[in-house]
Amino acid sequence: MRRLLVATLVALGAALVVSRFAPRVEHVTVAGQVHHDAAAIMRLADVAVGDPFLWVTAGRVRGLAADPWVLQALVVRQWPDRVAITVRERFPALTSGATTWADDGTVLVGATPAETAGLPLLEGWGPERVTEALALLRLLRPFGVRVISYSPEGFDIELNGTRLFTPSAEALREHWSAFVSHRGGRMAVYPWGVSKAHE
Repeated sequence: MRRLLVATLVALGAALVVSRFAPRVEHVTVAGQVHHDAAAIMRLADVAVGDPFLWVTAGRVRGLAADPWVLQALVVRQWPDRVAITVRERFPALTSGATTWADDGTVLVGATPAETAGLPLLEGWGPERVTEALALLRLLRPFGVRVISYSPEGFDIELNGTRLFTPSAEALREHWSAFVSHRGGRMAVYPWGVSKAHE
């Protein structure tokens, strides 16, 4: 029994040593990336041409899924020497100028000016209300959100052709049909309904 155990351990050790040298990764393909280039995705996945093929494991590529820009990642080994990496990235949705957020609230570090150009601007004071601002952005996106300003009292939102005040995202949801039917000009949402200023 002891000899069998020793033989098994020796065989496993030999297999581990051999796997360090053969087979090797000869081809790496990367697809789906927008913010990151292929080289950055390979660095995040810790995969390079020449790496031991059998050492490309889920644990090793963990850094790819941890990157805030990467929403989903799939790494597939194709015997004997190919690795295919497919990613789905998050996209910038809202910016304060200094910080940029994806729709799910993830902070996207390193967003370029080209990636933030034309995004709705978040500004305000008081306790941070980013989560609620993103909920309002998702609701109002079809109406062309330009600026979301927050304060402890609520949100002033500049849309295409409309300036809207709402105390919260929930208040706007409750009076959504009134907002949609009276859209345009200056509007305010109150607990009892929607008010429109006649200018």
